[in-house]
Amino acid sequence: MLRTVASVAIRQGLQAIRTQPVNRLASKPATDIGTLTRSFSTLLRIGNASGSLRTPFTVTAQPANINSTLQSALVPPVQSQQPSRTVIKFSMVKGKRKSVKPVIKRFKRLDWGGWIRTMSGRHKHMWKKSAARKRRLRQHVMVNSQQAHLLDKMVTKYWKRPKHYINDPYEPYHTREELRETRRKPVQY
Repeated sequence: MLRTVASVAIRQGLQAIRTQPVNRLASKPATDIGTLTRSFSTLLRIGNASGSLRTPFTVTAQPANINSTLQSALVPPVQSQQPSRTVIKFSMVKGKRKSVKPVIKRFKRLDWGGWIRTMSGRHKHMWKKSAARKRRLRQHVMVNSQQAHLLDKMVTKYWKRPKHYINDPYEPYHTREELRETRRKPVQY
């Protein structure tokens, strides 16, 4: 399809060159096919002989049905709206702070204030991943301090409080006994 569009653009460029009045002061346009197909910018310049800028692949001087099908197939629709992230910080009824739901779904807050998450793409294309990579993808990773600070701002106090579950798989990670500053139990010598 791209080949047919390019050939249509070349033909139109040749027709535009043949039908233009001769201007002695302007530079001479190239008429042989070798120089016309040198680059895509050359095609745009030749098809745009009037000097006004156009978007790529806007084809003119064709029958109405071909022109509309080419334009609809090749020219992307213009986005009228900017993407926005609609976060509700305060409720309209009581004025309370709201939590961001994707944070609660994707992250887990540990009791000492750290956040963990799963690796992205851990279920995709498993057939082409090695066994070592699959094992690494099953593990959780910690977020850094800036991300943890941002996530703390995105959730309410309810989600920051320690939660106690039966047979919690994250139980060993809720304490940080390995560091002197965060240790709660005395060291056994």
